[in-house]
Amino acid sequence: MHSVVLALAAALMVPTSASAQSGSVEVRFTGAQPRGPVLVQLSTESEFMRPSRFQASITPNADGTAVARFSGVPAGRYAVSAYQDVNRDGRLTFGGMMGAPVEPWGYSRGARGVMGPPRFEDAAMRVGPSGGVIRVALGL
Repeated sequence: MHSVVLALAAALMVPTSASAQSGSVEVRFTGAQPRGPVLVQLSTESEFMRPSRFQASITPNADGTAVARFSGVPAGRYAVSAYQDVNRDGRLTFGGMMGAPVEPWGYSRGARGVMGPPRFEDAAMRVGPSGGVIRVALGL
């Protein structure tokens, strides 16, 4: 009986769930315009450019900064993609030179694609068990 209690106590001390090994990720933005929400997504590779479990709509400050916070983020590799919905139509608006976006947008690590979004590898960052801070500059 004593060994069963010790085994149970030892099992309870070992984190077995993702929540026990997850943290908080703060995404800090610069370059936002004074109108329209910033729509942000924190994605794993399989979620990149698809719906993600970590999404937010945040209001930028007057100085062009904004902060999104995600809790319960398991350790791993993630990329941030974001755009500011200046015209509030619910999507990134294109139409600039050669069909470029006309609303501020950005990815983690300053990743840029050629004639489209960047690759996950170019935007990916490692998030540890305690979380972290990711900076993204929005621009055209």
